[in-house]
Amino acid sequence: MKKSPLHAMLAGFAMAIIAATSGAVISGTAMAQTESAGPVILIVDQARLVANSKAGKSINEQLSQLQIMANAELQQQVEVLVKEQEELKAKQGQIPEDQFLEQAKRLAVAQNNIPMIREIKVRELALSEQRAIQLITNEMRPILKDIVDQRGASILLDRSAVMYASEASDITDEVLKRLDEKIQTVKVERIRLTGNQQPAAPAGN
Repeated sequence: MKKSPLHAMLAGFAMAIIAATSGAVISGTAMAQTESAGPVILIVDQARLVANSKAGKSINEQLSQLQIMANAELQQQVEVLVKEQEELKAKQGQIPEDQFLEQAKRLAVAQNNIPMIREIKVRELALSEQRAIQLITNEMRPILKDIVDQRGASILLDRSAVMYASEASDITDEVLKRLDEKIQTVKVERIRLTGNQQPAAPAGN
């Protein structure tokens, strides 16, 4: 795979996981600390967590295989279409004209649908990857909450939203270690879209 869409989807997951976690991690103790010594802020780089974790790497390996399968399926469809076009061309003048035109029209429609079929397969892979990444974030949430509680933090930010932060506030390495201990692989289930279902545009946030 030339370039996985994995990193492009991480920003959305970052906001979702932090929103889901932040409401649960602001404890009474943390609030008391914020009043006396200011808020304790922690940073986590979720892009690096997904890219470098054992589970994240397993996603890329499986996606590469799924893309090979998808390309083979599309190539087979194209080859069948080309063969049918050649067979119809050979029949020209040997079958009634209306029958020839009807078959030619059907093959033309099939040929025009090839780009849409390719787009659907791309969308299927993107959705399959998105679902697999969600499984990693689900495993990551309790780890983040545990570390936030241990350190008495009141704010957790993703690295992408921070210009500068001290190394002491970055918990990425700790989360990565615990995540690798908890989960090593994630199975990527290929999502199948129906032939008439065109890829939907990304929803705005």
